[in-house]
Amino acid sequence: MDRTFSRPAIRYASLASVIALAAVAAPVSAQDDPAAQAPADEATTGSMADSEIIVTARRRDERLIDAPVAITALGGAALDNYAVTEFNDIAQLVPTMVAGKAASGSSASIFLRGVGSTALSAGFDQSVSFVVDGMPMSRGREIGLSQYDVQRVEVLKGPQALFFGKNATAGLISVTTNNPRDVFEAGLKLGYGFEAKEKYGEGYISGPLAEGLRARLAFRISDSEGAFTNTAAETYIDPFGLERHRNSKNRGYGRTYSGRATIEWDATDNLTFQVKTGYTDQKDGGPTDIIERICGGGRTVPFAANGIPPSPNADCVINGRSDSSTIPVEVAGLDYRYAGDGRMYSRLKSGFGILTATLTSDVFDVTSITSYYRFKQTDLNNVSGEAYPATFSQLADYRQTSEELRFQSKWDGPVNVLFGLFASSNKFIFNTDAYIFPLPAVAAGTTYVTFKRDNGFKGSSMSAFGEVTANLSDAIELAAGARYSYESRDSFQQSLAANPAFGAAFPGGLRLDDRYRESDVSPQVTLRYKPSRDLTFYAAYKEGFKSGGFNISQTLTPAATVAAGEFGAERARGGEVGARAILMGGALSLNATAYYYDYLDLQVQNFDPVTIGQVVANAGTLRVKGIEGDFNWRLGGFSLRGAAAFNDATYKDYVGQCYGGQTIAQGCNLLAPAPGAAFTSQDYDGLTPPKAPRFAGRLGASYEVELSGSGLRLEASGDMSYSSKYNFSDTLRPDAIQPSFTKFDASLRLKGPEDRWTLALIGRNLSNKYVVTGGSEIPFTGGTGTGTAGPGVLSDLSAFVDNPREFYIEASVKF
Repeated sequence: MDRTFSRPAIRYASLASVIALAAVAAPVSAQDDPAAQAPADEATTGSMADSEIIVTARRRDERLIDAPVAITALGGAALDNYAVTEFNDIAQLVPTMVAGKAASGSSASIFLRGVGSTALSAGFDQSVSFVVDGMPMSRGREIGLSQYDVQRVEVLKGPQALFFGKNATAGLISVTTNNPRDVFEAGLKLGYGFEAKEKYGEGYISGPLAEGLRARLAFRISDSEGAFTNTAAETYIDPFGLERHRNSKNRGYGRTYSGRATIEWDATDNLTFQVKTGYTDQKDGGPTDIIERICGGGRTVPFAANGIPPSPNADCVINGRSDSSTIPVEVAGLDYRYAGDGRMYSRLKSGFGILTATLTSDVFDVTSITSYYRFKQTDLNNVSGEAYPATFSQLADYRQTSEELRFQSKWDGPVNVLFGLFASSNKFIFNTDAYIFPLPAVAAGTTYVTFKRDNGFKGSSMSAFGEVTANLSDAIELAAGARYSYESRDSFQQSLAANPAFGAAFPGGLRLDDRYRESDVSPQVTLRYKPSRDLTFYAAYKEGFKSGGFNISQTLTPAATVAAGEFGAERARGGEVGARAILMGGALSLNATAYYYDYLDLQVQNFDPVTIGQVVANAGTLRVKGIEGDFNWRLGGFSLRGAAAFNDATYKDYVGQCYGGQTIAQGCNLLAPAPGAAFTSQDYDGLTPPKAPRFAGRLGASYEVELSGSGLRLEASGDMSYSSKYNFSDTLRPDAIQPSFTKFDASLRLKGPEDRWTLALIGRNLSNKYVVTGGSEIPFTGGTGTGTAGPGVLSDLSAFVDNPREFYIEASVKF
């Protein structure tokens, strides 16, 4: 019997769930809404001294202090305070989260508590996934989507198996956007960023259309020239006499058009339908627009690639300056797919639709979430600067249909249940062309392209979940549940004919197919003790699961095999204990969590700069343990807030790839493929994984004062965030270190009567720290001597750098 789910099957399941809701709606008695939507401007940092902050970490609305989950909650006001509109900016507000864009594979790198998925393989799901208005997203490219008109963002830490669609092993970022209400409201915001010369605008209009019918429209547009300097020459002549030109005056430029519409209909007193749909069109210089170069082995001059001298406009310093050039138009125009006119770029178009049906009754609340999500992205990237055009282009086309049907009991007795089903179907096309050797076309009408690949997969996911909650007494709650998951994925890779000069190394016509099937049961048990309304203690045991699959970013050479591209499932097991308190009549809140998790068969990725191969594997175990906490103290118009985390992450029983140029004496002394051959692997046991700072924290304060007699209010805020050093390379190169850093943010707001208008000055990263969020070795810039007695030559590194300092001025008005 075929256990996979087709897209039509999910459509029928979705339709059946909606019909079932409608059929039972009429005879069921109406209920008051158990949790009215929190206002969009309600407070917000998850540690605000406010006992009524509402979160949905357990897929039901409850006070933050009551939710026995490690969570950081950020309200819309907290995001607006520092003009945060992208997921990678949110990372600055969450200690131990390291996130940023990347140039290949998933085009994103997201780590939380030292656990995550790098960007190299497009076949990986992210260990830290996203859920937006109930719709799951796990491909990683969502990191660049604009976030606006947001009600709240909840960052859930550790395994999240039970409540949110598919499993997530390292954590989950849940975004809830604003919904329409039964009153008219509208707003408009205009802003300007001085460093990037960014012009942007946001707006919304919302209100009733008829009795029981409401709608909300929101949008964001932006246009930026970029805050990074491009040091490339106006014109550069390559060794074959072809012209390359400066890609753009600045790096980091981009423009965005995005809109979202929401309609809610109260079909009966106890049945509500909501349709939420949105579309985003983004174009920018691509992830490589934020790349800078680190020269290997302490060199101060870039390495000559394949004998081609480095550009005089390149340096070896992370300073916001780097050289970015086009490829010659002759190269782009000869069967180089998605290369356009030769300029480095990225174009992302993304759309979604979500139908949520909610039925309330005396016995059960029933929720159906049916969603469709698609993105299509093309890009052209160069990771090696203007002198050596190691470029690759990509097409990433993803479609996902999903359905979740959830039942929550409302019995008067001490026992209640939550149960449901989830199913999804997806299809991913991921095609790549690469121009990595600057040789002329063999003959007119052929191509300069070194290799070409068509890749992709079709997959489906099915799970059933349930939890039983028992109130053992007025103060003690015990909850136990599990999710059964079944995953299937059929992947393929197909090499296409490229430049005949490389036919032996990258033969056309090679095809690899992989069929993956796996199931898992992830249990969860939570014990909560509430001696009073404003005091909570809890302990939880959790497991998580992330499906295995096939590396569709594998370089196809004659040695390529299906076995080399396969990777197994990743599982998490462990637990946490926590305490939360609201004191001083609601003026002070305190939260603390201690955790201990083992990640078994952790999915890891590496780039081999010598073979130009992207290698996937499963590490033995990653053990993560630590303690984190936050507080918020409000005294009149003054508030003080802070969060800190100590995280100890360590590999156990893991033998993995050496870094390029690592000699036997430096630890590359394992797994030689044959007697006398060079070693290929090193022992990672006891080492700290990449992007795992041991300590991180954030401290801030706000002051609000009313200007006497004028009806005006002045608000001032300032925050300092700190992170200890971490390694940002997947192979833990000793020179790939992001030093410890401190960032400062500040804002000043003047608000009119009843907050009808606001003028704001915002400063972000005022200390102008250039922080590296990820990186990999640059092809042909060293990497020799690996696994031998030496000498070893380290490759240069491409480093992806987070946003530099920015100053904004904003004006907003509400109607």
